[in-house]
Amino acid sequence: MSQHPKTNYEPPFNITRASHLVFTARDLALSKKFYTEVLGLVVSDETEDTVWMHGVEERCHHSLTLKKTRGEPVCERVGFRVFSDKDLTRAKAHFDRVGVESRFVEVPYQGRTLHVSDTAGTPLELVATQQTHNRTQTLTHTHKGAAALRMDHYQVLVPDVSVAAQFYLDLGFRISDYAVVGDDKVVAIFMYRKDNPHDMVFLQRSGPRFHHFGYMVQEMHHVVRALDIAGNLGFGANMEHGPGRHGGGHSYYIYMRDPDGHRVELLLPATQIIDIDDEPMRYQVKPGINTNLWGLPPPRSWFEETTPLAGAKITSPAVQGEPFSLEKYLFARQPQAAE
Repeated sequence: MSQHPKTNYEPPFNITRASHLVFTARDLALSKKFYTEVLGLVVSDETEDTVWMHGVEERCHHSLTLKKTRGEPVCERVGFRVFSDKDLTRAKAHFDRVGVESRFVEVPYQGRTLHVSDTAGTPLELVATQQTHNRTQTLTHTHKGAAALRMDHYQVLVPDVSVAAQFYLDLGFRISDYAVVGDDKVVAIFMYRKDNPHDMVFLQRSGPRFHHFGYMVQEMHHVVRALDIAGNLGFGANMEHGPGRHGGGHSYYIYMRDPDGHRVELLLPATQIIDIDDEPMRYQVKPGINTNLWGLPPPRSWFEETTPLAGAKITSPAVQGEPFSLEKYLFARQPQAAE
């Protein structure tokens, strides 16, 4: 039987959750329109070349930062919160001790910030504090689009899921779900630090490449409202996959692409996972089987098109595998021509 990597229940410092992302964008005004009008994010601050935004339930200054670029849009940083500033000191000491390069940097609206890369090459940012403001989740008359509540999780494509995951498991992340091919190869793994199934998700493909990030919304009608607004504002074609329900049973979903192709998922509040005896769930990936509980399989673009991670070197797995895409599903359903 396959063996997933194990969690270190006494980590060297305390990461609490997935918290914020830094993307670059070619047309800052268009991207701002997408995120504020369709997703319903709130602008915290902006300059000519940067926009900081947050969800209506978030007190943090920003969970999404967009920086103007003339080049290829990328993900500059994947952000996690640690519990206190002391945890940043412990984190720096830990990375120094194990020989992983890290450095403290200055970032607007954030407290002390530590930059480091994980084993796969994903550029990370650890922070304990940001400037804060009042939540606006009860000011419903001000809400737009999906009224996105908060940043929830990330998914990154990597050539070796188990190796990439071990970096996070050593830091106290727990596994909610994992998927295997055959009897011994882990090809997907869902890890968490907060009380739901995912903060960081890895899927086996060439990488590291940033696949998507998820914002939580309150109810399904918020998703429908976001799609209606997207259609009216010229973003109708930005819907890529869904709506549907994930096969793991954790949440309903919709995937959209922003004007630069960055992929965002809107999902409803997922399963609560806290207890120590809530063991990881194992799923078998079988050829030609749709992994969604309901809804069509993802299109090929969902498997292949990604956001580059700044500075990351791409490598491929020994066996890439061929996913069961929407295109394959529809082809298989075509009536066979009579012989």
